[in-house]
Amino acid sequence: MSIALQEPIAPAASVQAGPAVIGVREITRRYGRNVALAPVTLDFRAGEAHVLFGENGAGKSTLISLLAGANAPSGGEIVVRGKVARFGSVAEARAHGVRAVFQEFSLIPHQTVAENIILGEEPTNRFGLLAKQAAVEEAQALIDSLGFDLNPRSRVVSLTRGKQQMVEICKALRRPPELLILDEPTASLSEHDAQALLKLVLRLKAEGTAIIYVTHRIHEIPIVGDRVTVLRDGRHIDTVPADTCEDDLIGLMTGRQMAKIYPTPRADLGAVRLSLDAVTTVPRRGQVQVQDAGLEVRAGEIVGVAGLVGCGKGELAQACFGLHRLRSGTITVDGRPVKQGDPADAIRNGLWMTPSDRRHDGLSMGRSARENISLSSYSFGPLRGRWIKTDQENRLLTEISRLVDFEPAKLDDPVESLSGGNQQKVLLAKAMVQDISVYVFDEPTVGVDIGACLSIYNALSKLSERGAAILIASSNLPELMGLAHRIKVMSNGRFVAEFARDEYDEHKILEQFF
Repeated sequence: MSIALQEPIAPAASVQAGPAVIGVREITRRYGRNVALAPVTLDFRAGEAHVLFGENGAGKSTLISLLAGANAPSGGEIVVRGKVARFGSVAEARAHGVRAVFQEFSLIPHQTVAENIILGEEPTNRFGLLAKQAAVEEAQALIDSLGFDLNPRSRVVSLTRGKQQMVEICKALRRPPELLILDEPTASLSEHDAQALLKLVLRLKAEGTAIIYVTHRIHEIPIVGDRVTVLRDGRHIDTVPADTCEDDLIGLMTGRQMAKIYPTPRADLGAVRLSLDAVTTVPRRGQVQVQDAGLEVRAGEIVGVAGLVGCGKGELAQACFGLHRLRSGTITVDGRPVKQGDPADAIRNGLWMTPSDRRHDGLSMGRSARENISLSSYSFGPLRGRWIKTDQENRLLTEISRLVDFEPAKLDDPVESLSGGNQQKVLLAKAMVQDISVYVFDEPTVGVDIGACLSIYNALSKLSERGAAILIASSNLPELMGLAHRIKVMSNGRFVAEFARDEYDEHKILEQFF
């Protein structure tokens, strides 16, 4: 995004919200005998950002799918400006001014940015054909008004996930909405782009737009929110002011109080386990080239890599795992060089990477949690051998499941049926089952709720206490500041700054992103 970042965003000032634009009255949704949403009554007001907060499976996605017309309620009513309305489809919801940006994008990959933005309401010439230049000009004007860094002629398939998120937002804002639904809008964005999006939300509020803002990032709530509705197990627990303290919000969400979000980092560090010496990757089309990267991670140490989307931190993580060939430099684990282009060699040498996209790169969605966790350990881990050792496997998976706070009773469930938080726990368990000395995590908590984040943070702390070296590439700067002993900032494929824990200052770190 091209919006300049001058200072960290202050919490939203308290303003008088307008009248209710849309409300729900005793609305429910059932799937057979399963109650996904118990009777909920809420209203959403003009000029107000109403935050929906809760763990995965709490009912947030169900509620917004009803308001967006993607699903029909099993009972209750949707009320638009005081009149009962029926949203039988997304088109009907849009006709009432509801626009939604979901976590799962609805883009056509091989069409351009402009074609995706104008889809369904295409400008035509006098012959009834698509007016391509008019479409590009309209898309460019919208992109400029939102401050996004997008080329309307680029094909969506070539964009990063963060830029695809921007295209979705452009689609939603092509016509001024009465109610804008944003489902985890910053989950795929860098810290800078996330702050720019938060500024956009504040602008839309000031213009009188009603906003439903779904987030797991608890620090965003007082910045953009006015009220927070907490859902748990499909039920409305409470609606509170957005300046409610974090501990109270977490308590409402989980049903238990949390002492703190981030574990205390281990104090005593051991010998160097992961070393990168002047690493430069072979250039690849559509990828950032890592250039002259030097890095050491010690036993028990957690090192964070921060930067904008497209800065090269994901490519760095992949290079460590042998997924990118090196033009020069070396990567070693406990003094042993990792063979280029050979992830299996990285695993044999004691290095494991969890990718940022769990659905496409990390998990076999149609298989059970048990199979996902165990499969690689048959070749590399404690279960390797000619025969499957069922008793040993059961004991090991039960132990690992408890370490990542995953219910052992769900081990035989298909991964695709699990919540995003539980899917991420399976991905983490798949890593922890290995006999590994170095872990590289690329966006380890993307798209998961705060409850799952707490479980993942505690599991990472346990790995650190065991003496593992941990490298985390993350777009969530507060997460890195909470977990890491050191943070290195990457820009255009190069390390440009490093901060020790006693030097952490969010604004100073962000300044190094550019």
